[in-house]
Amino acid sequence: MHGFNSVNWTNVLLVIVLTSFATMFAMANLTLIQVHFLGVSSATIPFYVPVFIAFMLGFFGGVLALLFSRRKHKQEIIWLRQENERLQREVDNLRNIPLQDDV
Repeated sequence: MHGFNSVNWTNVLLVIVLTSFATMFAMANLTLIQVHFLGVSSATIPFYVPVFIAFMLGFFGGVLALLFSRRKHKQEIIWLRQENERLQREVDNLRNIPLQDDV
């Protein structure tokens, strides 16, 4: 239970540090800008907004890629466990075959 508690405090500390950096970044970048993309212009927004949006899109793209990779690895683990069981049965069967002397 001790390990679980220390992980929670580490996560809380990490969230506090990241939130502090994000807040400091936002406060330092309040300059108003207009974003133009594919012929569409945004309203006037603070500079940190498109930066955070780009960061979040990258983060969620990474999470999505991780989920697909994890799914692939889980399927491979299932296949390897089945193969291991099959090979273990084969080894057990070979151990049970009586030895024959051709003398």
